Amino acid sequence: MPATLTATCVCDHCTCNKSLAEFSVFDGICLECYEAKFVVCERCGELVPKTGRHEWSSNRAHTFEGMTVCYRCQDVLRWGSPCDWRPTPLDISFATYDKIGSTRKFGVEIETASCDNYVELHGRTPFGAKDDCTVNGKEFDSPVLYGDEGLGIIRNFLAFGEDNGWYADSHCGCHTHYDVRDLNYEQLCSVAYAYRKSVAVWKALVDQERVDGDYSANYSWTCADFKRVKSENNDFGRLVRQLYTGSYEYVRLSAYMYHNTFENRMLEGTCDAELICNWIKLNCRFIDAVKDMSIEEIDRHFGRGQRQEHVGPFCELVGDDLTDFVYERGRENGRPFENRV
Repeated sequence: MPATLTATCVCDHCTCNKSLAEFSVFDGICLECYEAKFVVCERCGELVPKTGRHEWSSNRAHTFEGMTVCYRCQDVLRWGSPCDWRPTPLDISFATYDKIGSTRKFGVEIETASCDNYVELHGRTPFGAKDDCTVNGKEFDSPVLYGDEGLGIIRNFLAFGEDNGWYADSHCGCHTHYDVRDLNYEQLCSVAYAYRKSVAVWKALVDQERVDGDYSANYSWTCADFKRVKSENNDFGRLVRQLYTGSYEYVRLSAYMYHNTFENRMLEGTCDAELICNWIKLNCRFIDAVKDMSIEEIDRHFGRGQRQEHVGPFCELVGDDLTDFVYERGRENGRPFENRV
């Protein structure tokens, strides 16, 4: 027999080793699994499961007006556009940085409780849309953004939300990512340590429910733990693993291994564009200011005090134009900073 028919391969679905003659026309799926578990969308030709893990799962075949279609095609046939779509990569040829005060790239995930008419945005915004089982609305993910123009994209996107009555509730969060690919090991450590050292200030800047919530968790390690682990190696990925940092910590350092970013998960769910843009500016400038400081310099800069004593040194790092934002957020959240100089 020809070698192509006697060779074997493992089915991606059932994981059984079978001869190539037993495989379907779809790569990696044997004929038995294909006939029992899958169907082809009659509109786009995509292979989709006949049933999902749950009845409400979107990743399964649907029937629409007598056609068997994937969920994306069902959305197009029903609404004229898909209900889920991926972010569109951004290319700003001539970015400006006067307002943001940093050239650092960033991204944002905006969770909503209500987002009426959002399908009208398909093809009109770089943001992507997807389901999130923890919220009642959609989660909107930006592509990589940068510059004042990146902040402008967030404002334009949420202006549509304001016009359509979007809102977030206590189940929602706003996660922001900051590109740290340009940082070496020492700089990564300085940024991570500075976030931990100044955590009392950051906590005062967000809603108390978010601070105490399940999806934005307190650090499991101390500044002393960080110094000890840092002295034992010179690999940031290993350092993160040794600290046992989780997926929901205030600033998720493990995002570095997957996205080359640090993810700040602290901000509560919001559709307020100015709040999100100020938060992004705050983080970008903070990272820029502390990346070249040593651990000892960060200790000296913040001293041994608590939240009240740390706010002054914190504002020195992020700039005078954000100082009002810092103090105002403290007041709004019922944890005002006193003795402002």
